[in-house]
Amino acid sequence: MEDVKVGFIGFGLIAGSIAHALKETKKPYTIIATSRRIDPILKAKEDGIVDTACECIDDNFKDCDIIILCTPVVTITSYLCKLKSIIKPGCIITDVGSVKTIIHKEVSKLGLDNCFIGGHPMAGSEKTGYENSSSAILNNAKYIITPTPLTTMEQLNFFQDFVRDTTAKPLIMDYETHDRTVAGISHLPHLISTALVKVVSENDDPEGHMHCLAAGSFRDMSRVAASSPEMWEQICISNSDAISGLLGQYIDILNEIKTNLDNKTPGYVASLFEDSRHYKLDKKVD
Repeated sequence: MEDVKVGFIGFGLIAGSIAHALKETKKPYTIIATSRRIDPILKAKEDGIVDTACECIDDNFKDCDIIILCTPVVTITSYLCKLKSIIKPGCIITDVGSVKTIIHKEVSKLGLDNCFIGGHPMAGSEKTGYENSSSAILNNAKYIITPTPLTTMEQLNFFQDFVRDTTAKPLIMDYETHDRTVAGISHLPHLISTALVKVVSENDDPEGHMHCLAAGSFRDMSRVAASSPEMWEQICISNSDAISGLLGQYIDILNEIKTNLDNKTPGYVASLFEDSRHYKLDKKVD
């Protein structure tokens, strides 16, 4: 394997975890990184994870074989514009954002369909920052790949091999399917979690009995409510159409549950649990 130069723009939890994983392969990956804050990159260089620390996008990125945008979705457009004029022929630009449609549309506007491949590692933590990064975060995680109409098979194969080197499992889908899927399994649950915490906190008594007695089910449901508020606002706004459609259906189901509880409908709750139980148990997990 020839030396592969990997550029990171933004260097938090996911970027750091990818970089850790690449270095642990012992393959010739050279890692170049820049970020709004230079301190995490300097620490990563001290750790032997980053080879070249940059204060901005400079000439070091001109030789990259792959550049990974690890910044908030709302800032990715500006970086795409900067990279368009400096990348070498054959360089692949990718991202790790959890929303794809808005990015792919901007890629098309900029005429970058021939060098962009969307990416989304389905991994993470409530904790943020390089200091909490680890290759273990990516181990066996699904890594969604969203090619463009101009992505070549050679590019796709290269990127899939790159993903496998992070110990994640590549899964290819179109960007619209991706956004609807993550709206249901990630974005909506985060909103539901925060809403649940809000309801419980506003209905707890002065002695805090709900907080005191909360056990496994509430902890599991409320865990993701501790995630970054700023990041989740950006994600939800960027994928608002897909989330809103599913949220409307969820509200309809909640109203149906309330009506049946108010009417004490025999068998309704049991059938609701039974339907959900079968979906969970029958779901195939690789």
